[in-house]
Parts: sequence; C-alpha cells; structure tokens
Amino acid sequence: MNTLLVLATLACLIAAALSLYLASPHQKLIARALPARVLASAGAVLIVASLYLLSRFFGTATSAFILLTALMLLWSLPPLAIACLRHRPTTAQGTRP
Repeated sequence: MNTLLVLATLACLIAAALSLYLASPHQKLIARALPARVLASAGAVLIVASLYLLSRFFGTATSAFILLTALMLLWSLPPLAIACLRHRPTTAQGTRP
C-alpha cells in the first residue's frame, strides 16, 4: 500500500509540473500553443492532490517543503533537456551523428 501511494504521489507531482510548464507562454516542448487556463487549473489540482498524498507520510510543513523542492527540480529539467536535444553537435558534413 505504501508503494502505491508513493508512486501516485510521484505521478501527481510529475503531471503537475509538466502541465504547469506547458501552460507557460514560453515553453519550448510543443510548438503550438495549448490552452493555458485548462493546463494551469489541472496543475493546481494536481499540486493539491500531491500535497494531500505527501501529508499522509509527513507533517504539513515537511510535505510543503518536499512539494516545493520537487517542483523546482522538475521545472528545471525540461528547459535543460530541450536545449541539449536541440543543440546537438553536428559533424563536418552538417549532419548529426
């Protein structure tokens, strides 16, 4: 049961971070614009669900700290990963290895 709750918490955290990232007007993951209001609302609901699931394991203050730390980490990864994937080194002939 504990493993299932941990996996549900991680899934909610990742989905919340991704939906809030996609709601940003400066996101670079998808070329076309997505409905920001829907994604932001879904992200907020998922953050509250994550906080509730975390509070089942830890105290309220510790849960909030874990939540904010995880969100900062998850929001830092997509821009770095996208930049690395888009700027791969090319060979002398102009093709990618």
